[in-house]
This record gives sequence, structure tokens and C-alpha cells, in this order.
Amino acid sequence: MAAQALTALIDLLDAGLPGRDVRVPGAGAQVRMSRLTGSAWLVRYPPGWSRAQRGHYLAGEELVVLDGELTVSGVTYLPGQHGWIPAGALRHECSAPRGALVLAAFTGDPSWVSSDADVPDGPTQRTPLETVVIPEGGLPLTPRSALLDAPVTLDQPAEVVTVPTWTWQLSTLVPEGRVLVRWPA
Repeated sequence: MAAQALTALIDLLDAGLPGRDVRVPGAGAQVRMSRLTGSAWLVRYPPGWSRAQRGHYLAGEELVVLDGELTVSGVTYLPGQHGWIPAGALRHECSAPRGALVLAAFTGDPSWVSSDADVPDGPTQRTPLETVVIPEGGLPLTPRSALLDAPVTLDQPAEVVTVPTWTWQLSTLVPEGRVLVRWPA
């Protein structure tokens, strides 16, 4: 039974995934969140969603836009783009004018602090997952994730997102092709 759970694939573009409506701190409209495992969530932002409140999270956030577009602090993330927003980075001008479907994960407790302070613990990054050149050994994206382009076996289960088919699984076997791998904390 456990082996099946480790290899089950989830189509991240499936509109029928179960979820619940959640109000993002500082935002007016709710988003629909579907938990995958650990810290990974699939988040559906409705058209017109925005957050006017300025502030930052106490944890870093990793995201991949699967559909639509999401703007965070004036940076627009399009489908296939990976984002890393470090803990303490000021967030402002956040919106999803046409809606967005986003795979998101925090590195710890996502406590929101309403503030104008910008105290990031590292640089913000935006990476086009489908087109970026991957060096031999993989491309580190965050302290807990990398983009790989070869079948490998991992020493522990990790969240694996296959690019560009956008399927997700918890596995120790990385399938052939370009994949985003997130290791547990």
C-alpha cells in the first residue's frame, strides 16, 4: 500500500482536485487551496484577486505558475516560471488579474507580518523551468529544490514535478525528463 502512495501521480491541471477556500492574509477575495503533501499546495487564484496590504512572510515561498499569471511585488510570473521569494522579502502589488493556478510551498510557518519592512534572507529569483539550461548535476533553485534533467534515484522520498506535463508525485525515483525536485525539511 505504501509503495502505491509513493508512486501515485497527481495531474496538477485537474480542475476537479478537492480543496477548500482560504483567505490569504491581507487579501480581499479567497483562494482555493488543495494540499498535496508536506508543505506543498495547489492554489487557484480567482480572476481579479489582489492583496493591497504590504508585508512579508516569516518563511520563504517557492512557487510554480501552471496557468494564468501571478504578480508579486511587481514581478509577474507566467506559466512555467518558478519563483523563489525568501523569508522577510517585502510583498506589495500582488495580483492575479485573469486568475492563476500555482503550485506553492513554504519553508516553514507562513506567518504573515503586515509591514513596510524588507528584510529578505536572500535574493528573489524567477526561472523559466521549461527553457533554462540545466548544468550537469542539476540546477539548484532554493535551499530545498533543484531542477534535474536525467533519471536518478533519490536517497529519500521527495516531491517531484514533471515539467512541462505538470504532474506531481512523492517518490524516490525521478522519471526521465526535466523535473523539479523538492526535498522535505
